[in-house]
Amino acid sequence: MCGLLLCGVMSDYFCDDAKDPPTDVLRDLPEGLLWTIFSMLPLDAAVRTSALSRQWRYLWTDCPKLSFDGNTLCSKKNHGKQVYTPLFIHIVNRVLEQCRGKFVEGLAIKIELNCMLVEYLDNWVRFAVSSGTKALVFDLAPEERQLVGRDDRYRFPFELLDKESICRLQKIHLSFVDFQPPMQFRGFPNLQKLDLNLVNVSGKDILHMLSNCCNLEWLSIVRCHLNSELEVNCPLPHLLYLKIVSCNITSIVFDAVNLVTFKYKGRAVPIDLSKSSELVCADIWFGRVTFGHAIAVLAKVLTSVQHLILDTACKPQKIPRLMHHRCEFSQMTYLQLRLVYVEEFDILSLISFMRSAPFIEKLELHFCFPGYVRLAQELEPIRKLPEHLFNNLKSLHVTGFKACIGQVELLSHMVENAPALEVLSIDNSDKYPLEGHEKNAKTVVDLVHRIVRRYLEGKISPKCTLILL
Repeated sequence: MCGLLLCGVMSDYFCDDAKDPPTDVLRDLPEGLLWTIFSMLPLDAAVRTSALSRQWRYLWTDCPKLSFDGNTLCSKKNHGKQVYTPLFIHIVNRVLEQCRGKFVEGLAIKIELNCMLVEYLDNWVRFAVSSGTKALVFDLAPEERQLVGRDDRYRFPFELLDKESICRLQKIHLSFVDFQPPMQFRGFPNLQKLDLNLVNVSGKDILHMLSNCCNLEWLSIVRCHLNSELEVNCPLPHLLYLKIVSCNITSIVFDAVNLVTFKYKGRAVPIDLSKSSELVCADIWFGRVTFGHAIAVLAKVLTSVQHLILDTACKPQKIPRLMHHRCEFSQMTYLQLRLVYVEEFDILSLISFMRSAPFIEKLELHFCFPGYVRLAQELEPIRKLPEHLFNNLKSLHVTGFKACIGQVELLSHMVENAPALEVLSIDNSDKYPLEGHEKNAKTVVDLVHRIVRRYLEGKISPKCTLILL
């Protein structure tokens, strides 16, 4: 950028002869090329182009996307609290005044909410309405460590929206906002992306709004305590991405036939995505549940998923037993399990779940044991299950492998029943370590490796590469 600015300054005064008038070598660039350049630049870079040419001095005001980040424009490190917010307000107002009356495709505001901002936030919504804005971002969340005890929110001013702006909006991202649509509100008919984070909104209001957003393609609801079910029964045929995290809901139902990606973090509640036959990726985090219950919930809704990531803190069944499932996941080719064992758990019982995905090609198992784990003794007998081949399995990667008897039994069974296995990677360290946990000493790691070799001796195909970490 410094080089560009230098060239720009020179362009204003460059001349072939000292007696000739200054020549602006950038002024004659084609207008179409200029628009292409400006449409790709962030606001701060677009403003800096005013130094490149006299003819460009105010071209940045035609920048179609305006994004204001408080940390970038006026960092708290350089300005105290008494100066930070007023300075941000001043900068935003000056820029918007320059752009008034022009089309602004996107307006993004990112700054921590305080009472001084409310009046100006309303004015900036008015600007978005008058400027034909299609994408509106108000990210007002404070830093994570300052969230505790904060119950204030910016009330989103629905009364400032007119019919045209409601129909025009295609993207909305709100954070730390009170979102209470009026009774007569019928949703955003052309909305394609909705991102809500730390937003006060009732389950009833969000359901009513989603039922009238038939063009929605991308939906994320994070830390919005709905305290109710999230059951959207009207079709959302364009929805491709769905993310629900820490929303304290009791059930999930979506009619989204073209859904591709589903992410969920929370309690193991009933989930109905039975109409989502195109689902490719699912990333699920359940709290402390039995593994059998977690799978029972997923087996009803993720039958067509191809890539599954399941993260859960496992507690044992009251009566340890092998789970029995029919071939539920017939489309699955990739499975990643991130398992925290809060109590003793029969690890070998995972085999029954893997049998429900017979066409799996890549398997990742990430174990985490909060407490002490007893290593299997080198001559200790292990349980064996009936043969059940995983003919498509080519890659098996295990982390957090402590060589306890359950892990050894599971690993031995998988290797014996995977004739096409090409890569077997076993890592003693935790990929997702718990806070305060330290790495094992080299002597322990060496012992784990020795146990692995002892139990897998003669079972690994010569075509398989064994990696011990």
